[in-house]
Amino acid sequence: MRRFLFLLIFSLISTFGFSQEDPRSLESSNELKVNVLYLLGGFPEITYEKILDEESAVGISLGFSIDNDIAQNFIAIPYYRFYFGKKRAAGFFIEGNAAVFSEESNAYIGSNRTEDELGLGLGISLGGKFLNKKGWIGELVFGGGRNFINEDKINEAYPRFGITIGKRF
Repeated sequence: MRRFLFLLIFSLISTFGFSQEDPRSLESSNELKVNVLYLLGGFPEITYEKILDEESAVGISLGFSIDNDIAQNFIAIPYYRFYFGKKRAAGFFIEGNAAVFSEESNAYIGSNRTEDELGLGLGISLGGKFLNKKGWIGELVFGGGRNFINEDKINEAYPRFGITIGKRF
């Protein structure tokens, strides 16, 4: 599973991160970020964001567990953001997201037997993105979502929060 996640992250970075920019465009439209809060908790999360225009962007966050004590194995969160700031795709934002995640079943947590279940949900988040002149990003995000499948075996909700740092390129 970890190899699959690594290949997925590498493919996304290769596809979107190194694509050719329009020479007429003077503004960068790609961002790569790391959620420091999750990283310190043993669940690294990497985010790629593509800026669509002055007020909106789409992205995907991919996280996976490196700590066996965490019940969640991985999560993929595609999202759409609408920004309200004065700078291009920065400032206060509202985010709509979806999530696909794998989690250890509640029935087996703490026992020798483990079984992973898949979750799928929709959610909303609020946050703020801070951008400096050199393209470095600091971001705060808070929200969550509702799981719609396997609710009897895994959590009914998923978290969406963090403190991220990254670079616009």
